[in-house]
Order: sequence, then C-alpha cells, then structure tokens
Amino acid sequence: MKKNRNFKLYGIFGYPLSHTLSPAMHEAAFRRLGIDANYVVLELVPAAFKKLMSRSSKISLSGFNVTVPYKETVMKYLDSVRPEARAIGAVNTVFKQGKRWVGTNTDMEGFLRALMTDGGFHPSGKKAVILGAGGAARAVVYGLAREGVREVLIADCFPKKARKIAGDMRKLFKRVVYQAVAAGTPEVKEALQKADVIINATPIGLKSQDPRVVPEDWIPQVRRAKVIPRGRATQKASHGLKFFMDLIYNPAMTPFLKSAKKKGHRTLNGLGMLLYQGARALEHWTGRKAPVDVMRQALLEALKNKKEQWMMDGGWRMAKSQVYRHPPSTLRHPR
Repeated sequence: MKKNRNFKLYGIFGYPLSHTLSPAMHEAAFRRLGIDANYVVLELVPAAFKKLMSRSSKISLSGFNVTVPYKETVMKYLDSVRPEARAIGAVNTVFKQGKRWVGTNTDMEGFLRALMTDGGFHPSGKKAVILGAGGAARAVVYGLAREGVREVLIADCFPKKARKIAGDMRKLFKRVVYQAVAAGTPEVKEALQKADVIINATPIGLKSQDPRVVPEDWIPQVRRAKVIPRGRATQKASHGLKFFMDLIYNPAMTPFLKSAKKKGHRTLNGLGMLLYQGARALEHWTGRKAPVDVMRQALLEALKNKKEQWMMDGGWRMAKSQVYRHPPSTLRHPR
C-alpha cells in the first residue's frame, strides 16, 4: 500500500483519558480544512509517558496536546517553551518548528476568550475568587492578571499551593493584590460576597456524589429593583450580580453553577474554554485559521453521544474503543 506523505498524526497524552472530547473537535476541523490527519487518544501511565518523551525526537506525531497529569512533566522534554507557558508553569499544546518541539499554553487563551467572548465579562479592575490551585488555576490567575484584574483570592485545600501561585504571579503582575487561603474558611465566604467573578478550577462537580465546592448559602442572592420607566421600556437594575464560571463542561450545569443560577447570577461552564484552547492548538499545528463553529458543533454532538452511551451502558461503562494504550514503541518511526 502506498504511503500518503501528506498524512499527519496528532494526539493527546494524559491519564486517564476516557472522558476526552478532543478527538471529535479536531477531526471535524481537519475534515473542514481538507487536511489529511487523525487525532488519537494516547493514555499512558507515568512511566510509559516519560519513556516516550525521553525519545521525543523519534515520535511520529506532528503535534500533540497534554493534559492531567503531564502538563508540568512534559516541559523538561521539550526543545523550547514559550515564555507565557513557562510563567504559568504548564504546557498543554506542543507543536513543531522544524525538528524542534515547542511547548505553549492555550488553556489561558481559551479561558480568556470564553470568559470575555461567550461570557461577556471583562476582568479589568474587578475582584476574583479562584477555587483550586492546580495547573488550570495557574492559567486562570495568569490570564486574569494579564487582563488587569484588581484583586485575586485563591482558595485550596492545600493552601501552600495557593500561596505558591500567588507568590509566582506577584513577581509578574505587581499591581494585582493577591490573597491565598485554605478552602472552606471564613475568608472564602467573605470574598464571595465582594467578588465580581468566581471560578471553580477544581474537579469537584464532575461526579454526582461530589460535595459542593462552596456551600450554597455562601452565595449571595441577587437583589433586583425596578427602575423608573424610560419611554416604553421598563428597566431593572441588579444589585450584587456576579459572574460564576466552572471549568468543568460535563455536566454542563454543575451544582456550583446551579446554585449560582438559582441565586440569580450569570453562569458559564467550561465548554468554551475547551473549544477555544483546542482551536488555538490547531492553529499552532497547521498555520490555518480554526473553523470554530464546526469544532463547537462537533463538541456538542460528542457530548450528546457520550450521554447516550452512558445511558446504554447502565451508567457505569465508558466506551473504551477510542483510547490507545499501546506501549511507547508504537509511536516511533520504524527503524
């Protein structure tokens, strides 16, 4: 069989990966752009991932994504890391420049685009509360600080991690006021009352049995008051209206967002962030403008199919056929 020299292979590394929707949006984009390529799921345990990365020059991929738990690990195996990714401390997208592997962070770009374009929220001069202090939280805090947020409180069950983010970002964005506290403390409750935007950057809410990331009674109720009619239109003012964002996209409405919506606040889930970070990754790989609308539709269809599969499987067995668990040797060029 004649080999197509134009064929490209992309993929995502992580562990576990049965939940990922990335193949759906990227393969839809390849089809729309007329690119002969596939996007595969590469679920590797840590030892196998490190072994493969140590031989990265022989990997037959043209580019790849990296997710939990390898966003930090991958950095030492790359030839170059973009300054913003270095500052954030995590890489989620790797592309080629000649024969060199270059790492960047499109999570931060995806988050900001979702927040400002889909959410219509602009951080400049605002107060923010970030729940969580992992890699996603680092990207969120960096993005908010870059866009001129005034104050950021970071809360985590491991306050040392929150303090590390605050300390790192303080060196880069000195005008921002940072506070790092333990999750579930009175400081968090008080900050929720004063914040303009509250973001859940933890995995709490992925599972139905998860506890609430913050108690519902800590979320203030929006107060609405009628304004004097102007002409034929009657306007209403909202007092205490806040913006709540959850980086989780499945379920679309986590208990965190449901509580916020119930209290009258604006909400946004993480699907837009997933979409836009994927679009930027594709642009790094191909040099082409990503077909965002096509990718969005593919994500929505994939989510619908995953829910249907979940119901057909009795709610316990995930479809495993899309996940590759091959040893690293299968991703190297033949000798």
